[in-house]
Amino acid sequence: MAIDGLRLANTAFAVDMFKKLCEKDKTANIVFAPLCTSTSLALTSKATKGDTAAQIIKALHLEDIKDVSFGFQTITSDVSKLTSFLSLKMVKRLYVEKSLNPTKEFLNATKRPFPSELELVDFKEKTEETRQQINKSVSQLTDGKMENILSEGSINDQTKILLLNAAYYITNWMKRFPEAQIKECPFKINKTETKPVQMMNVEATFCLGNVKELKIAILELPCLNKHMSMLILLPTEIEDDTTGLEQLEQALTPETLVQWTNPSVMANTKVNVFLPKFKVEGDYDLKPVLESLGMTAVFDENVADFSEMSETKGVLLSQIIHRVTLEVNDEGDELREVPGSRILQHKDEFKADHPFIFLFRHNKTRNIILAGRFCSP
Repeated sequence: MAIDGLRLANTAFAVDMFKKLCEKDKTANIVFAPLCTSTSLALTSKATKGDTAAQIIKALHLEDIKDVSFGFQTITSDVSKLTSFLSLKMVKRLYVEKSLNPTKEFLNATKRPFPSELELVDFKEKTEETRQQINKSVSQLTDGKMENILSEGSINDQTKILLLNAAYYITNWMKRFPEAQIKECPFKINKTETKPVQMMNVEATFCLGNVKELKIAILELPCLNKHMSMLILLPTEIEDDTTGLEQLEQALTPETLVQWTNPSVMANTKVNVFLPKFKVEGDYDLKPVLESLGMTAVFDENVADFSEMSETKGVLLSQIIHRVTLEVNDEGDELREVPGSRILQHKDEFKADHPFIFLFRHNKTRNIILAGRFCSP
């Protein structure tokens, strides 16, 4: 099944990206939207040939995937349905300088699989006007949550192709966290220091898994309508000198992640959950990240081959902007527990009062929409 292959490829790319972002800063909060990036890069690869194309395909783990465009078209249409009832917005855009004269064939071939993801703009003659226009449209597409995504001077009259990803999500749970239970608690940011957080608490039946050899618990919290879930990977305690996540981050591979979060290894159980309310923002220039994953040709005007799209020489991917905001709060559906279900039941505790890794998974296609780590309030 091609979609399954694509899910594994996208998961592998998400793990690669996550590890690179972790390397850059051992203790920072991280949030990024891997599906936005892989979709935009799959579109970019359609414009390229030779080594340029091969490097993108390899970085995205798509070497063995038969119909990449159709796969992304299917996932995009499934995921975009979420945005109608969840406060989830995802902007994936490739802005192309119009004087590059993209061929009609290219524009037509990419229209269906990548709807409204390619836009021709005038970087050359109307740089500032274009910058403001892009900012305005991104602001509108994100309900005003992302203002001024292109800062002054961030593009110039030499900009050829700009890849822009913007995403935000405000959680909405299937089982809400009761407001009365929210209390200020200490959150351990390392072995010795704490910072206060607003700690939410709910007791209900959730899916819980364990990776015994690493001493990690994995909890699945379903969002409204169960179409999406937050998966939290939490070490039992802080054992290293930074965040307590080092061993987990090293052990994390596409294979282990799929294995650990497989529904068959998790069980429904009564859990007393403690989770902080938090907001994280990520703002990344992904060029160095992608270069370190072997995607170098696309950024180098002397070797980049964009001949599938344009006959102009010296075309390159000038810039990649990636901005994501995530707010985790108590909102959600009313809690309805079956009366009498509390008696004689073993109860697990899941207390996220120290750093953890999280991912938001689209349950139908099992693609990772957002991922990151929370280390400090």
